[in-house]
Amino acid sequence: MNFKTFNLVYRLIFFLIAFSFFTINLNVISADENIVEDFRFTSMIPEGIQFSIDVSDVSLIEDIQVKFKIDGRKTVQYEYVEIPEDLSLLTLTYFFSTSKADRYIPPGSSITYYFELFFKDGTKLRTEQKKGVVLDSRFEWNKVSGEIVDIYFHGPVGRRANKLLEACEKTVTQMSNLLGVTENKPISVIMYNNYSEMFDVVVKKSETQAGSLITEGQAFATENVVLVDGGSRSALGVSTHEITHVIVARASEDSYLGVPLWLNEGLAELANIEQDAGYDRYLEWAIDTGRILPFSSLNRFPGNPNLTLVAYGQSKSFIEFLINEFPAGSMSKLMQNISEKKSINDSFKDTFGKDLTEIENMWREKLGIELVLSEDKKESPEENLHADQVADSLNEEDDFHLSRSNGSCGGSTMSFEFYPFGVLLLAFFVKRFYFNRRKRN
Repeated sequence: MNFKTFNLVYRLIFFLIAFSFFTINLNVISADENIVEDFRFTSMIPEGIQFSIDVSDVSLIEDIQVKFKIDGRKTVQYEYVEIPEDLSLLTLTYFFSTSKADRYIPPGSSITYYFELFFKDGTKLRTEQKKGVVLDSRFEWNKVSGEIVDIYFHGPVGRRANKLLEACEKTVTQMSNLLGVTENKPISVIMYNNYSEMFDVVVKKSETQAGSLITEGQAFATENVVLVDGGSRSALGVSTHEITHVIVARASEDSYLGVPLWLNEGLAELANIEQDAGYDRYLEWAIDTGRILPFSSLNRFPGNPNLTLVAYGQSKSFIEFLINEFPAGSMSKLMQNISEKKSINDSFKDTFGKDLTEIENMWREKLGIELVLSEDKKESPEENLHADQVADSLNEEDDFHLSRSNGSCGGSTMSFEFYPFGVLLLAFFVKRFYFNRRKRN
């Protein structure tokens, strides 16, 4: 091949590469600016959530993923939107069922979501993020808001909702001060008018677990949500009890699995503004009959309904003892120690100067009941379940971690934008090599 022919071939290659590069980038610009017209989600709770996206040309699309994150959770969930055979359909949908326990989303949860589109030409598009609140689709909801708490309600119960708001706001302030919580995110309280309305959205628990708190209210500390039966006579007490669980989780920096059950429930019942004398009567009965349980065994409450009520009563009594007998700020220090992944015994030693069994015996002595025996002073395996067994906190920025790892669009292949430059650079060096060789000859 002579130099003139080589130069002609080189120019032709350069033209083809430049043309392909220009064409590829036209496709990217067209997809980015025109393909997505709108997207949204529709709550169909208690059945699930439907995501919808309006596109201008389905024929260009290879795959679509919808990605969403519930506020407070660490990972993003993602699903593939089915591409229809009928390419004239311009609105595509995906229904995410929440009927299974591992897919449950409590009403009142905040959601962030977006779509990713993968085109047949190898390009892709990520939409902007949108936010919303997942509500029970069976009712038309109204909202009253305080500084931290939002009360969602439906029907002519506005006065009741405002009373609930006042009680919850006061409780959040008091318990945050007690436990050392300085920053609070909004908490959503979903107030139903009766338990029949709540039945389909609450997480079902064992029938052997007793007490109205189980059936009349539930707290979801991770999602910052409380569900409550606003029609019950103890609605204010249930709400203040349940919302305290959210504050306990925050005080222990979301490592509330490391907070013993007796401590969590004792604090929640302390905050209950409508405390039932029933717990006190069961505590008296347990004292008289020798049924007080060591706190080292109360990481799980008994299945017997009567002993469950005893557990609530003695937990509240012990918390009151700690608050009254030790300096102000002690409960805040205890929560800080727990959040640092210390065992409950080490947390007690650092806070009160004595371990749990020693402090418990001080409480028992004041009540005039038998002290915990020395062989009960050892920690059980359950008592050593601390926050270090909880998954490490994940990055919650825009690039969310995914809860599934079988995506079909990952990889490390060279992008189309870079490929033409590589070929062009190779052609340049080939020409230079050929020219230098011809010059030497």
